[in-house]
Amino acid sequence: MSIKPWVDYFLDLARTCSTRSNCLRANVGAVIVGEDKTIKATGYNGTPSKVQSCAERGECFRVKNNIPSGTRYETCRSIHAEQNAIIQAGQDRCKNATMYIWGHNFICILCKRFIVQSGIKEVYLRKDESSPVFKTSAEELIRELEEEDKMRRCVEA
Repeated sequence: MSIKPWVDYFLDLARTCSTRSNCLRANVGAVIVGEDKTIKATGYNGTPSKVQSCAERGECFRVKNNIPSGTRYETCRSIHAEQNAIIQAGQDRCKNATMYIWGHNFICILCKRFIVQSGIKEVYLRKDESSPVFKTSAEELIRELEEEDKMRRCVEA
C-alpha cells in the first residue's frame, strides 16, 4: 500500500471543499494547514451567509455581462475560497501555514493581499485533475504585488 503525499491529500480536500460552492462560474475550494499538518480552516467560493447566491437567482451577473475573469471583482456576489478560509481561520491560525487551492491555477490580486497579510507562507494550486500542481510562496506573492503596483503606476503616468 502506498501512502498519498501530503500535497495530494490536501489538494483532494480542497477539491471536496469546492463542491460546496454556490457560484455558477467557478467552483473553488481552499484548505489552510498548519506546520504540524493539522487543518486550520477550509473555504469555498460563494455568497456571504444569508445573501442569495447566483445559483439561487438562476443567473450570474458576470456571465450575463461577459465580464472577464480576474476583473471587476465588485460585480461578483461571492467571496473567494481563499478569503473564506482565511476569515474562518483568523490570522493567528494562518501564521506560517500552507494553503491548498483547488479549482484555479492563479491567485487574484485581492487574494494575494489576503494571503500575504494573514501570514500564510506558501500556496499550492491545482486547476483540475489534468493540470499540474503549482507552488508559490508569500515572498513571491509580495514580489508580484509590487510588480502589479509598478505596472499600475506606469499606466497612470
